Amino acid sequence: MSLKNALNYAKKANEEKMGYRFQFPLSMKEEFELLCNKSSVNMTDMILGLIQSAIDEDKGLYDVPTLNIINKLNVLEESFADLHHLHVNQGEQIITLDNGKDIILEDELTSLKLKINALKRELQKRGDEQ
Repeated sequence: MSLKNALNYAKKANEEKMGYRFQFPLSMKEEFELLCNKSSVNMTDMILGLIQSAIDEDKGLYDVPTLNIINKLNVLEESFADLHHLHVNQGEQIITLDNGKDIILEDELTSLKLKINALKRELQKRGDEQ
């Protein structure tokens, strides 16, 4: 279940609601209340968002682990493209990161390519299983 999807739903919730009694442990209520306050949503809308997220996931509208892989893949591919541009188009061999660490672009590109290929294989495997 995706907290992000639940929060998005909770922030947009404007449907008329019916009463329903719901009980949960006090310790959980306090933590949940903190989460809702931090996210600027009320507890009812957040609960509805979590319920909607569960319903959507059950319907197969999204598969959170697969979406996480896709998001990670997008980040890695963007990093690869940026570093590839520096290496090939600008001739850079070594760059210094903001934290002062030097990286060898060719090694970093190889590492990113291996990670990208591994994630693509995992996505392919998941697609074959369905």
